[in-house]
Amino acid sequence: MSLIAPTAGEFFTIRIIKSLTTSPLNKWANTYEAVCRVAATSVNLVNLGDALLLFEQALHKNVVRFERIVLSTWEADSVPYNPSNFISEPQSVVGGVGMVGDPVALNQCLSVSRVPAVGRSGHIFYRGVLEEADVTAPAGVTVLSDLAGFQDTVDAAITSSELGTYLSNDDEPFFRLAMITKDGSNERAINSLVVAGVAILPTDHAWFNRT
Repeated sequence: MSLIAPTAGEFFTIRIIKSLTTSPLNKWANTYEAVCRVAATSVNLVNLGDALLLFEQALHKNVVRFERIVLSTWEADSVPYNPSNFISEPQSVVGGVGMVGDPVALNQCLSVSRVPAVGRSGHIFYRGVLEEADVTAPAGVTVLSDLAGFQDTVDAAITSSELGTYLSNDDEPFFRLAMITKDGSNERAINSLVVAGVAILPTDHAWFNRT
């Protein structure tokens, strides 16, 4: 398996690594999984990475800097080192949403469900999206002030980035977003992304500080 010539049924991961413009040493990442549908090239996978970057930019505040996209085979890199197993693309762009008020702490994340055709949904958590006006805690539990409004934002981001072509349909011939089981024995195509609310994710999480 390599990124040079992906073949049908092979699995890949895309990680988007970010930091705050005010604290560049603290980095975190969101990770996506994809399955190759037909014989493809590394360019086709890079196109998916670019769509994911545009999608995330449309959600994140402009205090978040996107530093790198890492595209890799789903299987761990081999020993000795195999350069055909990953592509690392430096970035230097910030989120596309202006900050109006004060940001919430980085442990308060926008939770988005990855909804497959069958089985349980997965979740992906976005730091650097929420500010104080976006959340409330009427019963001591933090929730979104306007869940429907955030769903509209996510839907618009899917459209503007053309990420929808990588969901479970036939528009994008080469790759589709999926959830892959831990042992790699099965994958489920993702049909939609649905806003679930606010999640409190500690900053010592495995994908927080990437220094």
